[in-house]
Amino acid sequence: MHHSTLSFHICRTTAWIQKQFPSVRRRGEWSSLVALSSLMVCTLAWGDLAGLDKPADAEAMQARVDAASREIRSRPDAPELYVQRGEAYFKLREFDKAIDDYSTAIRLDDRQDDAYFGRGMALGRNGEVDKGIADLGVYIKRHPKSSLAYTKRGVRYLWKGDEANAEKDLVQAIALDPRNAEAHDDLGVIRARRGEYDKAAEHFNMTIRHDPTYQKAYHNLAMVHYLVGREQQALMAINESVKLAPEDRNALLLKSKILESLGRHAEAKRIREEAEFLPAGNWSEQMPVQ
Repeated sequence: MHHSTLSFHICRTTAWIQKQFPSVRRRGEWSSLVALSSLMVCTLAWGDLAGLDKPADAEAMQARVDAASREIRSRPDAPELYVQRGEAYFKLREFDKAIDDYSTAIRLDDRQDDAYFGRGMALGRNGEVDKGIADLGVYIKRHPKSSLAYTKRGVRYLWKGDEANAEKDLVQAIALDPRNAEAHDDLGVIRARRGEYDKAAEHFNMTIRHDPTYQKAYHNLAMVHYLVGREQQALMAINESVKLAPEDRNALLLKSKILESLGRHAEAKRIREEAEFLPAGNWSEQMPVQ
């Protein structure tokens, strides 16, 4: 089994709330980061809660802000307009403005459930994790069958380092929707941190089965294989990760370590040097392996 200063990552975007955890050490000291989150880009309709967390074209989102603002000037008491603009602000990563709009929508009409969901998401990204969890709790109370909401609240518990509640939410998310790729991935991170590598691999494989484009699941699967000394399987998994995101610095750094362990030193050095010129990713929160 390999030992290393390694990090699994849970899904999130900018405004990291980085937590410190004990880590496993490996000969040669490696501190490169492993990322985990979906990088799919899609065009989204208003009210698509599942797509709220995904990247979007900034110009298109600014156009939506402008359009919603014009509507708000003519209908300032329409709560749904603030929800729409809040979604656009969220996707622009202007979380303070998103929170303000969602709050206005709730003040105008407390039945705006999507506003509670969106505000819960934005509060978490803004570092107000407990408040975000509370808002998502309101949404869950009103929508107890929402696998998505349990997933997002579970991730926020992970940001706090509260793995017990995170696990409960993620298990419930999977019970409600066994095809929930994100929930499987994040639950896999929890299993891996406990040293339950085979169980972690099962969850990462489930993520890949249900969403073959989930790049970070391949990444985390490669990490698990690497930690237990399955270098060939690790290489196969990380190759899939790199294929989906060729300029992912963290994936390339992990691949270099796997190649080193296979004795392919020249190739590992070339990839490591290539990776060092790439920007560090900002789509994940690091969760070191215990």
